[in-house]
Amino acid sequence: MSTAVRQTYFVGVARFVAFAALFALPVCSISQDKQNAAKTGKDEEEIKQLISMYAKTADEADPTLASRIWCDSSEDSLINPVGRWHGVQEIKGFYSHEMGDTYSSRSLNISDISVQVYSEAAWAEFSWNFSATRRKDGSSISFRGMETQIYEKNRDSWCLVHVHYSALPPEKTAGAK
Repeated sequence: MSTAVRQTYFVGVARFVAFAALFALPVCSISQDKQNAAKTGKDEEEIKQLISMYAKTADEADPTLASRIWCDSSEDSLINPVGRWHGVQEIKGFYSHEMGDTYSSRSLNISDISVQVYSEAAWAEFSWNFSATRRKDGSSISFRGMETQIYEKNRDSWCLVHVHYSALPPEKTAGAK
């Protein structure tokens, strides 16, 4: 093969390789986007399962179950209209005392969940309805509200690091002023 023919051949091969590489970049990028979307979807589902477990923890006023969803750090915090609790021991106390000792039965219903995942951190927002029976006199109470939860990825699994919720004013009934 002559030098001119060899150069023409190699230039053609180089052009083909360059074209193939340029074509492959978007395909790899799309593949990476699909992998990230699948991973984010898995993370969102895991967080939604934790939110379900969080509701069960409130329903049962179970500090042991609470310790399975919280990060078990002194940095963990829970804030609501009646107080603040820091660290997993105080938060477990919230479930035992504020929930368990105050109410004989509880029902926390969660709706409209939205989850945002950013690598090793995530947050969830949702609405809730809480109804319970007071232990001291058997009276029923009912609140509705909104909540934000912050999650941290800890050794390939998510855990709850912060909760902030607010009760909403009671809904007005028809004809009420």
